[in-house]
Amino acid sequence: MDLRTLELFRLLSSALLWGAAAVIVLAVIGAIAIASSQNELGLLAENVEREGRAVAAIAALAGGITGAGILAGLGAILRLLLAREEGDGGAARTGGDAPGQDE
Repeated sequence: MDLRTLELFRLLSSALLWGAAAVIVLAVIGAIAIASSQNELGLLAENVEREGRAVAAIAALAGGITGAGILAGLGAILRLLLAREEGDGGAARTGGDAPGQDE
């Protein structure tokens, strides 16, 4: 792989990790916005609608955490593959032999 491609993949892995952080922040903001809204449809009892907002807020937060975990995982996998492609496999950072580097 050439140097330009490696740099683009490094940029992509960083963007995935920063994107994961942004997704978590937006999920928290969304969950707070849903939980604190006072809009009522008037179709159901007030208690049922209030509990429904709480469930929707928890679902929004859980979806955001799941999405952020996927993005962060993809970014981390890409970084590990890039380190492997460069030939050190992370051994230079840990000071020991990298797993899977049999001679």
